[in-house]
Amino acid sequence: MFYLIGSGINGYGSMPIEGINACKVSDYVYLERYTNIISDYDLLMLEKLIGKKIIELSRIDLETGFEKNVLPKASDKTVSLIIVGDPLSATTHIEFLKECKEKRIDYKVIHASSIYSSLCETGLFVYKFGKSASIPYPEKNYNPTSFFDIVENNFKNNAHTIVFLDIKKDLEKYMSINEGLSILLRISKEKKSFLNKNTEIIGVSRMGYDDQIIKFGKIKDLIEFDFKKKPHILIIPKLSEIEREYVSFLYGK
Repeated sequence: MFYLIGSGINGYGSMPIEGINACKVSDYVYLERYTNIISDYDLLMLEKLIGKKIIELSRIDLETGFEKNVLPKASDKTVSLIIVGDPLSATTHIEFLKECKEKRIDYKVIHASSIYSSLCETGLFVYKFGKSASIPYPEKNYNPTSFFDIVENNFKNNAHTIVFLDIKKDLEKYMSINEGLSILLRISKEKKSFLNKNTEIIGVSRMGYDDQIIKFGKIKDLIEFDFKKKPHILIIPKLSEIEREYVSFLYGK
């Protein structure tokens, strides 16, 4: 039996009871946290909650080793894989279910809170979000800009864009809203596009936690703002009148 479990967006505190119970009866419990952040404290508390050791998996462990190292255990044992957030909302883990189906291994998905639905706390309507974009850290011989096309197309189509900011867990590097805005401004200038220092954005840090921050304003006013702890997320909105009323009142100056 294979359980694909979401931990939710708020550390161990938002993990569904069904997911906790599945982990308790599992012979092996794995965790993937390279696509999001869960603190060592939350990991420790989660282990106490389920009463067993959690094995952390790297990107390589999952992308190249799932079928060889994890899946065979589920043929005669119970295996749980915990994903930070919802297990299928912002990742490609549907592939694991396909592999279970091919191997005739029973599986169950246990969903949890997702960044996609929780961002509606900003005052934006979920049906107005377009395709999401991700900003990677620029590196030597690697400085992609294609993600900006998504932002530009969404804006033209009156859709909001969720912009995910790069996480490099192995290097303990987590892109800030300030870094992301600087990259967006540079690319927009190069492309002679719409985004500039007067463009309105929404910055979000630690969504779902007690210390979450949501801030709405122009880039020139927020680019130096301290959003504090990671993870950070950017939203480039295309606001309707009622959305502007909500977000301005709740999170404007």
